[in-house]
Amino acid sequence: MFTWIIGIAIAAWIGAMGIGALMRTASAQAWFGDMLKQSPNLMKIQGIGFAFIALIILMNLIFPAVVAAQTIKWALVGVIASQLSTLFMQLRGGVSRKAMLGPIVLLIVTAVFWSILE
Repeated sequence: MFTWIIGIAIAAWIGAMGIGALMRTASAQAWFGDMLKQSPNLMKIQGIGFAFIALIILMNLIFPAVVAAQTIKWALVGVIASQLSTLFMQLRGGVSRKAMLGPIVLLIVTAVFWSILE
């Protein structure tokens, strides 16, 4: 049950980020464009990646026999890499500590999910 809660939370969070980036919503533009200084094309690529990762995580929860454990771990590596990159860009941009809370929480939740899968 705990695996489901954590997995759905990550998939929803990453999926919302991906769909927002693909649709170029105002909040996605504020995050990816204004805060992280990413181009619209990079925002679109990241949106595709996030949506794909969310789909992999959901598929693993619903059909664990279909999605290999190695695949889910690579998806989680993608989440970790993107959030570490985000933190680096935020540090370089001098944003407030409150703005860094989201990526830090997502990193922690992802690490917990990874440890559950072990």
